[in-house]
Amino acid sequence: MDPKSALVGINHVSISVSDLDRSLEFYRDVLKLPLLVEPSPGVKFEGMGAILAVGRTPLALQQHAEHQPGAFDPRRTGLDHLAFQVASLVALEEWEILLDAASCSHSGIQEVPGFGFHLHFHDPDGVQLELFASNS
Repeated sequence: MDPKSALVGINHVSISVSDLDRSLEFYRDVLKLPLLVEPSPGVKFEGMGAILAVGRTPLALQQHAEHQPGAFDPRRTGLDHLAFQVASLVALEEWEILLDAASCSHSGIQEVPGFGFHLHFHDPDGVQLELFASNS
């Protein structure tokens, strides 16, 4: 493969949500992600969307007009979970306290031997989310 054609990163992540306002409240207020694009009609889909920032990566939330009901299930083909990097174990411990304060149930901090530490929780639609602190 020509090195100029190599993948160099993730441009954005988009999550389908059942209630845009509820999901915005969670991602913006609980996870403290800044809002880049206010809720507006979809450009490439029928419905409403908004965009937040995870560092330099956009996170789009899309509420499709023809939303298919049903809970998120990581066993279905598609997304298993979305992991956010935090700076350190101390930062992960701070997030655990913030999630507790927001009454957001989670797994507690667990070690991933040889890699670091993580904590799992879910968004309002049940999408699995993870906070990860690397050993390095």
